[in-house]
Amino acid sequence: MLSKKEIAKKRIEKLFELAEEELRKGNLERTKRYIYLARKIGMKCQYTLPRELKRKFCKKCNMLLIPGISCEVRLNKKTKTINIKCFNCNYIKRYPYGKQDRGEFNKTRRKIEK
Repeated sequence: MLSKKEIAKKRIEKLFELAEEELRKGNLERTKRYIYLARKIGMKCQYTLPRELKRKFCKKCNMLLIPGISCEVRLNKKTKTINIKCFNCNYIKRYPYGKQDRGEFNKTRRKIEK
């Protein structure tokens, strides 16, 4: 028998697939609704979304982010970040890249946990 988290995982993955299909058709409102439902299911079942899924949508407007269609991706060499700009709400998400940044992040995270 499947646990609640396993059921939630399958439903969330299916909703992300449906959202991608609708975005490619041009149905923006339905795309947002699918992402909203996926997030709500995750919260209700206390299922943490994996990193790949977390980075696939805008947390401000629930829009699925596909480079060239609904977002713009740029690398900032000065700050060593990946900048993802949502075309819907112009929100910019920044993620560090490179070995040095990840190492520093993990060191500070370990200090906080102790």
